[in-house]
Amino acid sequence: MNDTVKMFLISLIVAVLVQILMGPQIMKMNGLVPANQVAPTPQPVVIQQPAAPTEPAAQAPQPIPAPDYRGITAKKARSLASAQGIVIIEDEQREAEDKRPGEIIEQLPPPGTMLVNREIRVVTAKGKDDVRIPSVVGKSLEEATKELEALGFEVPAPIPQDSNKTPGTVLDQDPKPNSRMATGSDVKLTIASLPMLEVPKLTGKYLRTAKSTLQEAGLELGQVRRVEHAEHGEGYVLRQEPAAGDKVPFGTEVSLVVVAPN
Repeated sequence: MNDTVKMFLISLIVAVLVQILMGPQIMKMNGLVPANQVAPTPQPVVIQQPAAPTEPAAQAPQPIPAPDYRGITAKKARSLASAQGIVIIEDEQREAEDKRPGEIIEQLPPPGTMLVNREIRVVTAKGKDDVRIPSVVGKSLEEATKELEALGFEVPAPIPQDSNKTPGTVLDQDPKPNSRMATGSDVKLTIASLPMLEVPKLTGKYLRTAKSTLQEAGLELGQVRRVEHAEHGEGYVLRQEPAAGDKVPFGTEVSLVVVAPN
């Protein structure tokens, strides 16, 4: 075998060995995958959504010291307690000779105790089912209220009515005197109030007449401003404030603009 044939055989053997040993690497470099291998399935990209913001939990009301409601009626205590969100619960009634019907004689928790649930349970003085209502007509509102509450009745806000009597004097009551009702019932009072007066027409009059007209109407002369005027004489009323026909309380001052001296 000559040298040429030997060299050819050696080159062929080397080429086969290189193909066997380096084949997978060459295929990988060229992006080829052997037929017996399956390319991995690409996994979907999951984008996480930001968590929805949670609303803050409602804060429980802060504890407050229990007010002292002893000595007043349960109805009045409820009116006062509602402003602080406190609920008054009437547990029972007891006989109490020295207490007004409906008056709170015990409360739980005691005054000054820190309230967590804003509830106060009370015991009230037992009332009566058939009590005569006294006459309070002609008395002041303060006197009438004190007398009625001492018997266990409730007195709501009075009804004002124009009258020439002293303001606050009781003009009427409902129910009428000598009626009989259960304690805790309402007795409505009508009281005198300052009457609303109609302002008379003063323009076109002279100052002296305007003063007497105001006095007769129960009103007062207020500021008087004088201005020049070519057509009317001294003291002639040109304008007034409040205007004629307005409703004002007794004793209101009426200001005038009058003609100044020539």
